[in-house]
Amino acid sequence: MKAIITGMNGTVAPVVAQTFKSHGYEVISYDRSIIPIDDYDAIYHFIKTHNPRIILHLALGPKSWGVMLAEIAKTLDITYAYISTVSVYSNEQKGPFVFTDEPIPNDDYGKYKKTSEDLIKAANDRSYILRIGWQIGTEAGSNNMIDYFQKQMNENGLIKVSSNFYPSCSFITDTADAIYELVTNHNPDLYLINSNHTYSLYDIGLYLKTIHPLLKFKDDPAFKYDNRMFDVRVPIKKLTEYF
Repeated sequence: MKAIITGMNGTVAPVVAQTFKSHGYEVISYDRSIIPIDDYDAIYHFIKTHNPRIILHLALGPKSWGVMLAEIAKTLDITYAYISTVSVYSNEQKGPFVFTDEPIPNDDYGKYKKTSEDLIKAANDRSYILRIGWQIGTEAGSNNMIDYFQKQMNENGLIKVSSNFYPSCSFITDTADAIYELVTNHNPDLYLINSNHTYSLYDIGLYLKTIHPLLKFKDDPAFKYDNRMFDVRVPIKKLTEYF
């Protein structure tokens, strides 16, 4: 069994790759320095040659790339998943969100991801669209919550977070497990992947301090926002199981 994964230089894809490997998959990294992202025939040949069971698109790039991957996956009858984001919901929208809530993005990143979702679904109606939240990693050095906290510590000597901000977030390994379970054991659809049903960012910070004791948190409750995503169909470990 093979899986082609894009975005292997990013934060989430390498962890997803390890999860798939642990389940017996051979992971093929889509290397943009070798395989172009704007040449349909070259992409088709690359995918056809490796004959994967699954394609997971986590990388940023032109929307047309994701569409071509979706079209080729449909033609070759390959499972295709596009990893999107909670950022498709704007700050003006009030969570918690469920999968039937229509996103109204108001920044460039959110608009890019939502448009990509729509184009991919139009090209391949059997695509999985998986929206993920803020990822909790184990250390600084990549785009995850611990890295954000460490940068705040380095700049300010403490981390101001709001007890009135309820974010969608998950430990990155739990996100990877959920992605695997969804694309291998559930029907193609839109899914919302989030472990946090209960806690504010301040609560989460205090828990993470038990693992990273040098972090110092101060409640700054002025920011009030809730972008939690609730989806009972998604098999994922909840933060309550840690806290």
